[in-house]
Amino acid sequence: MRQKRSDELPRFMNDREGPEFRWNRRYTYFLAGFLCICWFLYPSRNTSSANGEPTVNWSNYAYSLYATDSTTLCHAILLADALARLGSKADRVLFYPEYWDTVVSDSKDRDSQLLVLARDKYKVKLQPIKPLTVGGRTKDQWTGTWDKSVTKFMAFSLEYYDRVIALDSDITLLQTLDELFLLPQTPIAMPRAYWADSKPWPLTSMLMVIKPNHKELRRFTDRLTGGGEEMLVDAHKFDMELINERFEESAMVLPHRPYALLSGEFRHRDHSAYLGDSKEEWDAEKVLKEAKLVHFSDWPLPKPWIMWPPEGLQEMQPDCGSSTETCVERRIWKQLYDDFRRRRRDICKLLSVPAPEWQKIKGGEHLPNVTEGTAHAAPHADGNVHVDARRRLM
Repeated sequence: MRQKRSDELPRFMNDREGPEFRWNRRYTYFLAGFLCICWFLYPSRNTSSANGEPTVNWSNYAYSLYATDSTTLCHAILLADALARLGSKADRVLFYPEYWDTVVSDSKDRDSQLLVLARDKYKVKLQPIKPLTVGGRTKDQWTGTWDKSVTKFMAFSLEYYDRVIALDSDITLLQTLDELFLLPQTPIAMPRAYWADSKPWPLTSMLMVIKPNHKELRRFTDRLTGGGEEMLVDAHKFDMELINERFEESAMVLPHRPYALLSGEFRHRDHSAYLGDSKEEWDAEKVLKEAKLVHFSDWPLPKPWIMWPPEGLQEMQPDCGSSTETCVERRIWKQLYDDFRRRRRDICKLLSVPAPEWQKIKGGEHLPNVTEGTAHAAPHADGNVHVDARRRLM
């Protein structure tokens, strides 16, 4: 009798076991095809642009501007215009007094016109607030509430952004600053005031790259309730004092070249502090070309929204010696002021404040609100700020 092979013998089957699954080659094809489809359709977190660089979500970043009066409102609009013209991709936020509105009541309602212009043309996100203020204090008493430039600290409240760049209002923006949003993580990054008399140079608050943080804002507002030294508040430098108290030893330092150029640099003879090298040859056109922004500072000459006294201009303008026709420094210096005044007239429809008497402002004492203040009433230029009549009542 033929003996049964082992594969013909009866097997013990566990009732819990199902039929044996055999992998078919076509299953491999189906799985590979499915994975390929998922690969192409599922968005990658690290998306790249056409040139291979990572794509940035610019809605996570913003420029913070502030206005506390009609003058600083115009200057904030000029910055918004520059950001748009230079192709900046980040959001723009404007803090302004809560008692203003966007209802244009008549042709002279310049503040409302400018707010509507910011919102509709430059896509600025409007944030009505109660401006921050600081009063001066003497040894025995308060001397009034003066400086509102500390309102720039409201940028710390924008916690829905990953990073914010806060800008002063008395600057001209020459190039976009978008690259600063991509700095390594740090609470704050700022340039130093290279024009200071002694080292280490203090941080300057004309440009702050910050990580928004409500706790930091509360720290500053608590400090404001104590007032500021009269001289510092009077010179609009109390914000610098606060920033240096908090971040002097921990801030990431941005190079002042090219992020903090003073207009007064073109009047100086010694440029070693700005250049960072006493042996480097000064080239005014090269310096201007590489600069990201220019901060107007030529005291005791007025800021650019106030006209120059003729005597002051003759005394303070860059000294060209005998080469007045080819004086590059004087040409650049005047062009910076002329450009600011032209944009102020064309965009904000505001003319410059009449010049003060030179003999009253040229003295050694830094008088308050004479050459640097923003509370002066400026005459209006002909015409209205262009706003869409269909949207101005929104």
